[in-house]
Amino acid sequence: MPAPPTGALLSVFSFRRPSAEDIQAVLTAAEMEEPTYDDVGATAATMPPGYRHARYQLHLGHGPAVFARAVTALDTWQPQLRTGIAVTPADARPDQGQTVVQLIRMGPVWALAACRVVYRVEQPDRVGFAYGSLSVHPVRGEEAFLIERDPAGVVRARIVVFSRPNHWVVRLGGPIGRLVQRRTAKSYLAGIRSYVLSA
Repeated sequence: MPAPPTGALLSVFSFRRPSAEDIQAVLTAAEMEEPTYDDVGATAATMPPGYRHARYQLHLGHGPAVFARAVTALDTWQPQLRTGIAVTPADARPDQGQTVVQLIRMGPVWALAACRVVYRVEQPDRVGFAYGSLSVHPVRGEEAFLIERDPAGVVRARIVVFSRPNHWVVRLGGPIGRLVQRRTAKSYLAGIRSYVLSA
């Protein structure tokens, strides 16, 4: 495998905001990588042992308009953007094989998280995708974002995730890291709902 660009060797965490050039270098290197965990796609089946498992859901409303609006939220990265996370490339669509780099601010610290979309779901009443971690990422694992509509027309957003630390800072954080993950998932769901309600 070719050596990654020097910029891709940036730490996951930094006290300075990574430049656009830094992020692009991480993206270029990440596009040549494979996910950093086994059981790719397991958020759609039985999640693997050795990881923290979590599931979250939120009621969004009722009917086809709500369902369509919620799907658009996923396809335009609204869960991330409305949580203050920048996504590169900005025009990326979450299709299988797409690689993105997320820029996350946590107080005085910036974090980079490179991800690969490992599957996409396209069903009449169930749409979404999952992305998995690449080497530049605070955690190792996979996260799925799904919009589902039941036979009564009720629409819900769901997040399914398995993860474990991929960086000593996250391991050191222990319960704090788990709390941050839970709050982030709830913020993702709130971002979807706010987008749906803004129609």
